[in-house]
Amino acid sequence: MQTITTRPDEDILDDIRRLFSQYPPLQHDRHAVHVHVERGVVTLEGYIKAMPTYRYLQDKLPQIRGVRFINADRLYNDEIVRLAVAKVLPLGVQVRVEYGTAILTGKLPDGVTIEELVKRVAAVDGVSRVLTTFAPH
Repeated sequence: MQTITTRPDEDILDDIRRLFSQYPPLQHDRHAVHVHVERGVVTLEGYIKAMPTYRYLQDKLPQIRGVRFINADRLYNDEIVRLAVAKVLPLGVQVRVEYGTAILTGKLPDGVTIEELVKRVAAVDGVSRVLTTFAPH
């Protein structure tokens, strides 16, 4: 009979925290990422600013001893969210995304209401909040 030993979740979580502390871009993002470990399954939720940092995390997590599965369905990358938001914006409106908050600037086109635009942007997966700073007509 073969005995399978599993690594304690607390130890896995400690290694993940160490990973965040050893890579400066992850240090900056750590406040926006929530990590949960249960029986070796790592669940990540929140926001990472840059795609290289997102990839770094995705590459390094499986190397941590005891990690059996990674669920990052609710971990968003601001660059990807920004590109998705840009697809629903009218000409003249720009977007910046900061940890899931879509910040809309520019000139609101005639016939488009702020409420309508905010509703469209809020429906984009990964957007947690929408701020507007439009120039007056």
